[in-house]
Amino acid sequence: MTLAPRHHCQARARRSPALDLIALRDLHHDGYLRYAALLLPSAVAPLTIHDAFEDLARCWREVLSTASPTACAWQAVRQRVCTVAGPRLLGPVSHLTAPEQDVLLLHLVLRLPQAEVAALTGTDPAAVHVRLRSLARRLG
Repeated sequence: MTLAPRHHCQARARRSPALDLIALRDLHHDGYLRYAALLLPSAVAPLTIHDAFEDLARCWREVLSTASPTACAWQAVRQRVCTVAGPRLLGPVSHLTAPEQDVLLLHLVLRLPQAEVAALTGTDPAAVHVRLRSLARRLG
């Protein structure tokens, strides 16, 4: 068996269907799915995550040029879930900012540890901590 030259393997990897996008999806899939299942019917949640990553695949090169592709992936998931869920679903927390809604749902409702919330959303762990403290003050 002969091995292809190294540059040939690298070129082939670049043409593969965004292996880094697949890795990102696989890394956070359970968290994305738990979030979607919280707000959507269980049969719709996996399809919604799939559709969010289809959206990301179309602009993946641009996403890779951002400071945090993970944050972009979270925004794509969040946007798709909120679109499918409709505006009434987040009504009780609509007075909160999107990042506050995220930490409320992910940490306080789904009980994900703060570090996992930060990893899932592509947010600095300190920012998650600050948002939780702010929410605690606001919600009493």
